[in-house]
Amino acid sequence: MAKVRVYNDNVFDHEEKFRGDIVKIPAKGFVEMEREDAVLFKSQFTSPKFGGDGVQEMESYKMIRLAPIENQAPDVPVNSDHICMVCGFEAKSKSGLLAHARAQHKEQMIDDEE
Repeated sequence: MAKVRVYNDNVFDHEEKFRGDIVKIPAKGFVEMEREDAVLFKSQFTSPKFGGDGVQEMESYKMIRLAPIENQAPDVPVNSDHICMVCGFEAKSKSGLLAHARAQHKEQMIDDEE
């Protein structure tokens, strides 16, 4: 999974509990997270804090944005054309994969045709 930067655009540090851990993002700073976690973190609700006059305190503003990391190596999947879905064996060719399946997983095969 690709990582992204989670920026805090507020002038105050942001601290929030996420998945059992405290995430601290410095003011105008960032932390790196997996993209899936970052989206969940950004969308997680935080209760606003109000001052004595009933106005929301600026410290409780959640000013979070996500940005991709430049020059990050993309997640390149393994050539999955010839991988056994039962045990993960990687064959060099289709015929090699079929030979493996016939030898190792004959009882699990539904159709033995090419």
